Amino acid sequence: MALFGDYTKAGPGVDKNAPQKKPFFRFIELYFRKFWKLIGLNFLTFLCCLPIITIGPAIAGMTKVLKLYSLERPCDVLSDFWNGFSKNFKQAFPVGLIDLLVFSGVVMGLRMYPQMAESTGNTVFYYALSIISAILGFTFLMMNFYIFPMLVSVDLPLADILKNSFYLTCLGLKTNIITLLIYALVLGLTFVSTVFVSILNIVAVPIFILSFLGYVSVFNSYPIIQKYVIDPYYEQRGEDNPEYDYLKPLDPEDSVFVDMGGKEAPIEGRKKHKTIS
Repeated sequence: MALFGDYTKAGPGVDKNAPQKKPFFRFIELYFRKFWKLIGLNFLTFLCCLPIITIGPAIAGMTKVLKLYSLERPCDVLSDFWNGFSKNFKQAFPVGLIDLLVFSGVVMGLRMYPQMAESTGNTVFYYALSIISAILGFTFLMMNFYIFPMLVSVDLPLADILKNSFYLTCLGLKTNIITLLIYALVLGLTFVSTVFVSILNIVAVPIFILSFLGYVSVFNSYPIIQKYVIDPYYEQRGEDNPEYDYLKPLDPEDSVFVDMGGKEAPIEGRKKHKTIS
């Protein structure tokens, strides 16, 4: 008997026209199917983020790969990452700088305003500024769930992408909250685990966290972009969105070979003959 099963017998195969799985199960299946490639993507993104000023283009490159994975499209990590990095550099570069300025300002505000409230005694004013800073930070973080997928998907001016990302943040608020909760869980577990394994925080970012969080946001947010931005574009032109082609049943007349996935009969293995000693 084989260690992991009997490979002399064929299984039922995979039916390409099988109904699509629920989002949660599809998320898990896709992630573990691409696990090692996502590790490589994470390390590549981390290296390209080290110059700091290239954070935006690096995230755009990673997002291009993650979008193809979420759509179950063929993808080569190196070539598609570089395509997303170089092709969208002009728009992704200023977005990365804006991210750095906004999040740095929010962090400084959340540290500074409570101290000023205690030192001046004007608690209402400065705590109100703290709340506004937190809201601004969360809003812009949720906008990033849409900014980078749109950068690599649509040909729009940056101003329109930023405006659309704000609208989509409001429309997809429930989904955004789920994404934020997953972010908080993963980052919280990583932070707490550093108490026991101090090196984990150093290893987790270049190996795991970037691609996982990016995968979560792309998987959750891109369907909203399809619904409100990409689908209306094709509907106005009277065309079908080609991103949904993989959901359409296959036409047997267009196939060179007949796919028997899900219909194959198991092949009986050879019977072993006893030998007389």
